Amino acid sequence: MNNIEKIRTLTELDTHTVLETVPMRIDEYKSVCHEKTAASVSILEKLSLLFSEQLDQKGNQVASTKHPIHIRLSADYLLNLGITISDWISLKWAFESAWHGEQLAVAFFIDGNLERLVVTSEEFVEAFAGYLILQTNGQFEPYIDEFNDNQVYDWRLVRLTQYSQQLSEVNWQDVTAQFINGTLPVMNQ
Repeated sequence: MNNIEKIRTLTELDTHTVLETVPMRIDEYKSVCHEKTAASVSILEKLSLLFSEQLDQKGNQVASTKHPIHIRLSADYLLNLGITISDWISLKWAFESAWHGEQLAVAFFIDGNLERLVVTSEEFVEAFAGYLILQTNGQFEPYIDEFNDNQVYDWRLVRLTQYSQQLSEVNWQDVTAQFINGTLPVMNQ
């Protein structure tokens, strides 16, 4: 349940192009994507560099904001373990300009109700210490807010189509399945 094929799709690369850059046969690549074999550190690094370069180009095509210093996906994101602050910045760079002012955010829910949003990189660092845990032992992790009496939230990656400080006025679309390989049910507004 890694994110390698998910990210390949996000970067709009075909498998042949990936295999021209990463020294693997198609059967080896498929075996890694389906977690039948583990990728070496060298292969993960090459995939990260290739996908990061593609995301950077994607952001550059329609950029309306200042370019971040680094666009680099982590091995943790490729392996579907977590999203680092570097991953967060890279994903926001690549997609937000193309979304014409709409924003990528992490939404927190209790019983399906939107309770909180994490939108900026600063908020991401504050909420997750720069690392959103995706799964442990193949199970997606809820978010436990240790600063709020260990409140447990369900979380999703969302595309904010209308943002407001008033949560009742926020419009969003669950885009978790576009960015993360998993079985989380889609949240609907």
